Amino acid sequence: MNETVITVCGRVVADPEHRSTRAGTQFTTFRVASTVRRRNREGVFVDGPTSFYNVAAYRSVGMNSHTSLRKGDPVVVYGRLTINTWQRADESWGSSPEVEAITVGHDLTFGTTEYAKAGRGAADAAAQEASQHGYAMMTDRLESGEGQRWGAPVDAPSGEATGDDLGEDVDATEQPAAVTVPA
Repeated sequence: MNETVITVCGRVVADPEHRSTRAGTQFTTFRVASTVRRRNREGVFVDGPTSFYNVAAYRSVGMNSHTSLRKGDPVVVYGRLTINTWQRADESWGSSPEVEAITVGHDLTFGTTEYAKAGRGAADAAAQEASQHGYAMMTDRLESGEGQRWGAPVDAPSGEATGDDLGEDVDATEQPAAVTVPA
């Protein structure tokens, strides 16, 4: 499949709009203006033409974009580019670039931002409730001593890590002791 991917650096033109498709998929749309700055022959920086891109961000990228972005924010958008063409009422043709965002973030060239992990919403509450029974069974089994806890010492020679000092000296790449199974 031949897809054109693009990275656009620019500023958000208007506050993002949050919507949903008929099927219920969440997405956010916004426009990004990107102006090229170049040096002229005299060595002075001048603004070039401004390009405008329509951006559509789906699912979690869209929800987080809606929460995080405001008009005027400097952004970096990475995504799939498509060019849409249409015919105007005066029978002339127009086109517009649209980007389906894969990744969106603030452009830190112009300032700072603070990252905050987004919650997953109501789906997590239902999943957590469903997993409570299994978690309770697992903790009961561990407290009663059934089954061996990961990292428990297996005849560790002196000076080697044991289950009591997990997380300090235990190498996660070490393989557990070999177990012989009778045939």
